Amino acid sequence: MIKYIQKNKKQNKLKKKSISILFRTAGGKTKTKELGLGHIFRCINLAKKMQPVKKNFLVEDYGGAIRVIKQNGFRKCFPAKINQSLENEIDETRRFIEQNKIDLVVIDKYKVNRKFVSSLRKYVSVVVITDLKKKDYSADLLVNGFIGFENKIEKNRFGTRCLLGPKFQIINDFKPRKYSKQKKNFKLLATFGGYDVQNISGILSEQIREHGIKFKTKIIVGPSTDKDLTKKKIKSLKNLEIIKSTTDMFGEISKAEVGICSGGITSYEFALGRIPFAIICQHKHQLLTAREWEKKGICKNLGLVDKNIERKIKKFLKNIEEENFNFKNIKKNTLDRKGSKRVAKEILKIIKN
Repeated sequence: MIKYIQKNKKQNKLKKKSISILFRTAGGKTKTKELGLGHIFRCINLAKKMQPVKKNFLVEDYGGAIRVIKQNGFRKCFPAKINQSLENEIDETRRFIEQNKIDLVVIDKYKVNRKFVSSLRKYVSVVVITDLKKKDYSADLLVNGFIGFENKIEKNRFGTRCLLGPKFQIINDFKPRKYSKQKKNFKLLATFGGYDVQNISGILSEQIREHGIKFKTKIIVGPSTDKDLTKKKIKSLKNLEIIKSTTDMFGEISKAEVGICSGGITSYEFALGRIPFAIICQHKHQLLTAREWEKKGICKNLGLVDKNIERKIKKFLKNIEEENFNFKNIKKNTLDRKGSKRVAKEILKIIKN
């Protein structure tokens, strides 16, 4: 009888073994790579839904990424070497997995290498989060919330289970009742990611000043943006408010009538809030997302930052003043706020099995 009780206790301890997840990601302010903080915030949003498990972050930090993760309450955050060879990157991550007894790795970074994924899968379960039309990785689970996909679950050519479409987009969760009757405090909200590498915020501010735009505008420049937008000629504009960052992006979005952003995760948040918006692309790969939103009648695609961008911004601002919009499907899009929860649930299934 005693032996049976002891055996039972051991089994219960095994059942209660704490699970450890590693988020292998990259981000920060850099002009040499097409990076910002989109991958970082996506990992943060997903990590908040992963309960009860231990969360670790191994991060290629190009400036400000680890600080943002820690500000969101995650302390087990470690730097990965930057610009190392693929073999060294695999070896570094494998050692981290072994030393910290990791059960599952979530990989979310720009241009994920297939060999990196398949090599890590020899040691641990692997989940890959990708963008645009990329889905062919040999992983235990693939997540791609691209607006250009229909919402569906299917297997790729490697037999990997794939969660595709905007219902699986990992965006910041919020309490909808808090914003159901939100007062519109300003006409235009502008935000261009955690790092505004093209200084679109500065270009927009100058256009507001130069053309005497009178409606209220708020610009969130991003926690890693170091451009000075508080010059006297801009700071003196009573109708323009500039802040560094926010802990409640959806709250800010819900206070605006119109938005303007880059072609990353924030575009999904504007669509979720049923706010008409325009996209200015910071990088070429964002054009595909911008075109898909415009095709659906949900946003205006202003293209890349080029010699014509000031003219395009001016026209967009004038359209706002004249209430000249034609966003036919902004109230009809099917995006919801449960993407992070859905993905977390699928990952927990892998761990349990």
